[in-house]
Amino acid sequence: MKKVVVLALLMVASVTFAQETKKQSKWIIGVGANFIDNTNSKDNNFANVSNWNATIGVSKLSAQYFYNSKFSVSSEFSLNRLDKDVEQNGETIDVNMAYFGMDLNARYNVASWLKLPSKYTLEPMVGVGASWTDGTPNKSVNTGLSIGYQINDIYGIRLQTLGKFASEQNTVGNNMIQHSVELYFNL
Repeated sequence: MKKVVVLALLMVASVTFAQETKKQSKWIIGVGANFIDNTNSKDNNFANVSNWNATIGVSKLSAQYFYNSKFSVSSEFSLNRLDKDVEQNGETIDVNMAYFGMDLNARYNVASWLKLPSKYTLEPMVGVGASWTDGTPNKSVNTGLSIGYQINDIYGIRLQTLGKFASEQNTVGNNMIQHSVELYFNL
């Protein structure tokens, strides 16, 4: 009889502990800033931060949905300004121009392939985007990489670089590299 009681207690305890484990959140919401490198530098001077375009304050919002622990889809909205004082497509422009972008990207977390701790994410991404530079529309094919760190169960931080390859090449806001940093929240 003792064995049956002990076995029953063990079964109840294992079910209780199994139910206490926290499931991964299906949704993540992010808020951050983005920086556009639109220099189109022919001299391979890609690390010149003085040519990046940025605005003060929040300039990026994102929502990410996880289909499983590895694969997810994200929707990102970004606002920025292309400045007349920095290079745009290898030359300067006469006036500041407003930039708005929307992107839909598929992500796959490969951090476990590199044996990184579970707090880290490393996500190659591909997707499509639409942008408007001073009201002139353009479409793009995107590819990039995102690196994240889960600070606790509620929030984390993410760094991302996204290459946008536009369909219309004769506009100021065509091919560009968009870097971003964001704070994200698990829902």
